[in-house]
Amino acid sequence: MIIAEELGLEPADVRITIGDTEYGLAPTSGGSQTTAGITPAVRIAAYAARQRILEIAASELEVRPDQLKLENGRVYAISDAKKQLPWKEICKKIPRGEFSIVGNRRPDYYRPERFKISGIQFAAVEVDTGTGIIKVKRMFAVHDCGRPMDRLTLENQINGGIIQGISYALFEDRRLDRNTGVMVNPNLENYKIAGSLDVPIIESHILNVNLGQSSTGAIGIGEPATIPTAAAIANAVYHAIGVRIRELPMTPARVLAALKKIE
Repeated sequence: MIIAEELGLEPADVRITIGDTEYGLAPTSGGSQTTAGITPAVRIAAYAARQRILEIAASELEVRPDQLKLENGRVYAISDAKKQLPWKEICKKIPRGEFSIVGNRRPDYYRPERFKISGIQFAAVEVDTGTGIIKVKRMFAVHDCGRPMDRLTLENQINGGIIQGISYALFEDRRLDRNTGVMVNPNLENYKIAGSLDVPIIESHILNVNLGQSSTGAIGIGEPATIPTAAAIANAVYHAIGVRIRELPMTPARVLAALKKIE
């Protein structure tokens, strides 16, 4: 998205290649910092590539680079739209057919007072007091993760985090042999996770907050969509049955045991 925006192309025109030692080292991915860490470097590299393309086009169109703009896969002269070149024609003029640009992640411009990811999640559940089964009916999430780079991908990541949180809250139970420390349910037959029928209606509201701390304003999202999900479900269960369940996963057996406390 960032490269396409800088170069006046469509995202489909950009090919990203990763996972090859030929391209050098990459940063680690984790801590909800991947987007915040990588995107400013990507923008710096894309901007440098943009300037190189404009220099090549300027010599062909006989105008200064600052008098050109990149848009819709073409380079236009700002003062005369008839002076233009399609992207492919410009690329044919690149000496030796290619050039390489390296973008480095520079320090942020400043340290905002609020630099953390913020969010809140709500859960609506149904609890069968006869069987102890908890069914999550709806999840609603509000997140501020800086300036969104790709809203569809961001929403998908929130959805995935919520589903994983539901799995953690209701199903996942890592069992270890007390004598050997070996996991005794190391497969998906015995280690239960949420399935498609366990996924509720998920709605998310993303706040677009650009703090301007970097060239992209991104902060990131990752764990924040997962972490509050179990707590939201536990609070909803408490609201439904009037007793707290303080162990995960909240299995039917634990629900029934909790209900006995208030009989």
